[in-house]
Parts: sequence; structure tokens; C-alpha cells
Amino acid sequence: MKALHVDIKNFGSTTIGARGQVVIPKEIRDQMKIKPGDKFLVFTKAGKLISLIKPENFDIMVNEMINVLEEMKKPTKKVK
Repeated sequence: MKALHVDIKNFGSTTIGARGQVVIPKEIRDQMKIKPGDKFLVFTKAGKLISLIKPENFDIMVNEMINVLEEMKKPTKKVK
């Protein structure tokens, strides 16, 4: 199976406020062009991972997931 490329970068930490609000670090906001009022889709994975995705980027995520699944369906070569 082909190795998956995971582009993960640590931008530090943030704290959840009393009202459940999270501050997204400025470097990420600048890089992703996030501005006040932007909407996000919120996903969780096994109750341990939270993902925020701009709705306009949802199709990119879905296409990447489809590509991963297609790679997983390909038969692997047997090593002698």
C-alpha cells in the first residue's frame, strides 16, 4: 500500500474559554485567510480528534478520502 502523506504542523497551544470558544492562533488565521464570521464544519474522530473545515474546502477533503480508499483497494504485490 502506498504511504500516505500527512502534512501536520504544530502551531502551539490554545485554551477553551468558559463559553466553549477556542482561539485559533494568528499564524493559522493568516495562513488560511480566516476572518471573523467565517463558518466551519466540525468533525470528530473516535472522540479524540477535532477537525475544523471551511465548507468551501469540504470537497477537497472528500476527494482526498476517496483517493486514499482507492489506493487501499488496489492489490498489493507479493514479495518473494
